[in-house]
Amino acid sequence: MFDEVDLMRRGEAFREKKDYDQAIAIFSEVIKINPRFAEAYYARGNCYEEQGLHEEAIANYNEVLRFSPREPAAYYNRGCAYSKKGDRTQALADYTKAIELDPEYAKAYYNRGVLYFKRGELERAMTDFQEAIRLLPNDPDFYVSRGLVYTVQRNFPAALADYEKAIQLQPTHLKAHGNRANLFEMQGKYEEAVAGYTEVLRINPKDAKAYLNRGLVYFRMGRYAEAIADFTEAARLNPKSAKIYLNRGLVYSKKHENQKAIEDFDEAIRLEPKNVEAYIARGSAHCALGRRDEALQDYNEAIRLNPNSAKAHFHRGVLHGLEGRLDSALQDYTQAIHLDPKDPHPWCHRGVIYAKKHHFTQALADYEAALERDPNYLAAHYNRGLLYRILGKWDEAVEAFSQVLRIDPNYGRAYQNRAVAYEQKGDHSKAAADLEKAKQLGAAVC
Repeated sequence: MFDEVDLMRRGEAFREKKDYDQAIAIFSEVIKINPRFAEAYYARGNCYEEQGLHEEAIANYNEVLRFSPREPAAYYNRGCAYSKKGDRTQALADYTKAIELDPEYAKAYYNRGVLYFKRGELERAMTDFQEAIRLLPNDPDFYVSRGLVYTVQRNFPAALADYEKAIQLQPTHLKAHGNRANLFEMQGKYEEAVAGYTEVLRINPKDAKAYLNRGLVYFRMGRYAEAIADFTEAARLNPKSAKIYLNRGLVYSKKHENQKAIEDFDEAIRLEPKNVEAYIARGSAHCALGRRDEALQDYNEAIRLNPNSAKAHFHRGVLHGLEGRLDSALQDYTQAIHLDPKDPHPWCHRGVIYAKKHHFTQALADYEAALERDPNYLAAHYNRGLLYRILGKWDEAVEAFSQVLRIDPNYGRAYQNRAVAYEQKGDHSKAAADLEKAKQLGAAVC
């Protein structure tokens, strides 16, 4: 006959082989022999937890604490189980109790810090990660998590140092490489970001997320063929990701391959029927192909799914404007501004509608509002110049078109329109010079 110690050894052996059913049966036998054997409850709880059976695990950790109420590891493990089942409040309480019982419990500080981070309590998270690193300075996960806090706080040098430290400790740490690449991407260091995601893929060639992320960087760099190749590989590895198809569709749209784009947006919507971004993107692709009825249906559906989508209202406003429905366009742009007043685009587009309706004061105010939000918004400067032409304010028109040309020295129509303003001011030599420049740039001069 086996005694309790022998049974525990047998159970642990089965657990190491991941034969959890056998291990649980043996630990249960131990508990029958000795219902107060806390270690058996603890081991059985760990088996349940490793199978994702969080409720059963918690019940066993409760028994451990009933017999050993000052056991920090039981609080820690129960906290992990609560966290995985989504009960962050109880998990936080358990990690705190584990730390109270063992002030040098590094992993309890770390896990509590992760929960604080998820709750947006960055200073508390930082304090816990600092303490975890002090107690266990060679764990790369601790540096990666602290680096993430630094990233959110936009302390990029400190974040980079932490990711580099994690990689030094564990050269194949995927999350450290991935987060470092993301940090480079945030700073516009696209070549370094590409190199970082490439390193992730060297370590794990089946990482669909790394292909997706590298594809996004290629997209931002205008390297569309490479972006499509990465999104295609990401889709092969993870065919159920709507995000992958959405982004590949956006690249096809940028390349004016709108039918291919629509096929990808269709798949994104099939996978995720409430994907507002996919409806907006598909609407724009339909609009580019002249299918304005289909475009309107997509924008309407996007707004139905999310009435607070400023982007959906903006794009529907553009479509209304193309169709000559000025009042409807005005309503959509106004709603887009209400939902996202920091975006300069609806201000500028609403200004165009006001100008078409001869509400010139309101149009000028909207162009000014757009430029307050983006001083280099070329269309707003250009449209303001056109409005000054209509109003006969020639000095202001010259300045507006000059501002366009400071941003884009090859904007032929700005030279053409500034020439008109110079002519009206009686500055014939400057007008002639601008007309000549407009001709060189291919602008139609009449």
